[in-house]
Amino acid sequence: MSSVILTNLNMPRTELHMDWYPFTAEEKAQLVRSWKAIESQKQAIGCDIYEMIFNQCPEARKLFPKMKFVNSKPDKKSCEFAFQGLRFVQVIEGAVMSLDNLPALDPILDNLGRRHGKLEVNGKFRTYYWSTFLECSICIFRKTLSSCRKFPDKEIDRTIILWRYLLRDVMKKIKAGYNADINNRMNSMAMDDNRSLSLPSIREQTCNSDKSETKWIWSYCPTWHFPAFCISGTVRPKD
Repeated sequence: MSSVILTNLNMPRTELHMDWYPFTAEEKAQLVRSWKAIESQKQAIGCDIYEMIFNQCPEARKLFPKMKFVNSKPDKKSCEFAFQGLRFVQVIEGAVMSLDNLPALDPILDNLGRRHGKLEVNGKFRTYYWSTFLECSICIFRKTLSSCRKFPDKEIDRTIILWRYLLRDVMKKIKAGYNADINNRMNSMAMDDNRSLSLPSIREQTCNSDKSETKWIWSYCPTWHFPAFCISGTVRPKD
């Protein structure tokens, strides 16, 4: 049992230390140019991404209990909605600003993923949200760049490919932290189960004036699905 647990714990660490896409100097410059062209719209971009996510996955609204919805759509005037949109785009902005040293983002993205792990325990988060976030982000970035006069149309296709590489790796890093948190919780639960199995048999003693008797008790362990046989009490003395 312990060897399996350790193997599972090591898996997220491997994902966490995966290599980022090796952008060339020219590709980095192109990403920065595209970001500067739409940077002034980053809050609107974040809100559009979230709105598209909610359209694709209405159940994702459970992740944001404080966010207001009107007719099943997010209230764009809500401070919470604007805050969430801006915070998401700031993660993307951090990746653009760290293109020369992307591994420096690993601890930040790992922590963000672990926070999402808590949502999984509460039954609110679904793993397919990762791909939904990625595809919605790419779609909104293309839409925004296409309507931006500061960025040439002929460069959009190539730029979107670069954005996909970058956002894909950002999501993988966040997902690695998420998986690490889930595995840690499972490991903790397994260790609790092992400790409960190693405890001495619980003895139940009944006393009735000067008489005592032996009780044979069948108990059921819900975790391991087998009956545990226990003896309690003391042997009744002969008259």
